[in-house]
Formats: sequence, C-alpha cells, structure tokens
Amino acid sequence: MSSPSVAVTTSWMREAVGLVAPLCCAICGSPDTSVCARCRPLLRPRVVGVELSVPLGGPPVVAALVYAGPVASLLAAAKEHGRVDALRAAAPALACAVRALAPDPSAVRLVAMPSAARARRRRGFGAVEELLRAGGLRPARSGLSLRRDVDDQAGLSAEARRLNLEGAMVASARLRGHRVLLVDDVVTTGSTLVEAARAARAAGALVVGAACLAYAVKRRVSTR
Repeated sequence: MSSPSVAVTTSWMREAVGLVAPLCCAICGSPDTSVCARCRPLLRPRVVGVELSVPLGGPPVVAALVYAGPVASLLAAAKEHGRVDALRAAAPALACAVRALAPDPSAVRLVAMPSAARARRRRGFGAVEELLRAGGLRPARSGLSLRRDVDDQAGLSAEARRLNLEGAMVASARLRGHRVLLVDDVVTTGSTLVEAARAARAAGALVVGAACLAYAVKRRVSTR
C-alpha cells in the first residue's frame, strides 16, 4: 500500500474509532466534550517573544501558550491518541501567534515543521498542519521535509538537539523568493526552527520569523 493510501486509511480508522469511543476532555478527562468549559480558559493565548538557546539569525520567534500541564496533556492526546478534535480547541491560540508576526497571513507562506515519516504514518496527520487549518489558515503545500532520519529530541541537551538536526532538512524550491513564516507546535531550545530557517534560506526564501503554539517553561520570554 502506498504512503498516501496508508495515511488515508489511518485517518479513516481514527475517525471511525472517534465515533464509538467515549469522548472526554483532553485536559481533565471530563466526559462528553473535546475540551470542557472549565479547561478552555487555560488555552487563552498570551503571545510572547521567545529567546532561543541557539539564535535563529534575526527573525523573531513568538508563542501563545506555556507548554505545561494543560497544553502538554492536549498535545499528547492529539499525537499519541489521534485526538484531532482536541487540537481544534488550541487552534485559535496558534492563529494569534501567527498574526502577531503576519497580520495578513495570506502575504506569507506558512511552513510547518516536518514530522518524521514514521510518526506521520502512525498518526495519519500532521499536528501543526491540523492546527493551522482549524484556525482558518492555510499551510504551505510545499515546504520542508526531512532528508535523513533523526533521533527523538526528547531528553537531549541543547547541543545534542542542534547536532541531531544539523543539515537534516531540505526546503522545496517553490519557496524561492517567498516570505516564509515557520510554524511549530512547541519550541524548546529552538534547534528545529534554526535548522528549518537554514533550509528555507538555502532554497532562496526570506524567513520573517517563527510562530509556535507553546514554549517550554525554561525559555526566556518577553511581552509583545
């Protein structure tokens, strides 16, 4: 079975399971809702500038939420259990981060960070692309891809993350001459964004910044 067929089948199976499995809040577990009324205020955006461990090279990085208990639970539900419905509750926050750097999102290419092929096949969707679409935004169809396998970033130091991703991405030639806004779900050290910016620039794109749903609590931030 081809990769597109696998992705379509996985997506269909995920939706079918969702019809019969009990629905519960992805944050607190309350029944019969994707994200309950008590938890929704925890996803209210507060866009801040994020200082990276490794400089991006000029363009700003912003994020809308803190990657802590509620947001971590929601993203885990989406990525590990296929809860696309939960992602939709966080989409407005990412849209706020995007518009903080690109008030007219149609004037830039919104380039999502690539997932490892095996993770994307397992999930049947890209979390960042789903967040963008749910927020009424259009991810670039031709953006970034991984040209080699990379290790799971969890637990790696900032330097190990940088080395793990160094030279791992390639950007589509279709980005040449376009203004690009990088988009990710969580920024930790910034190594992913730094490599993405390198690849996009190598393809001739102008990187105007990076918008993320959430930032790791250890990052230094500034109000905008």
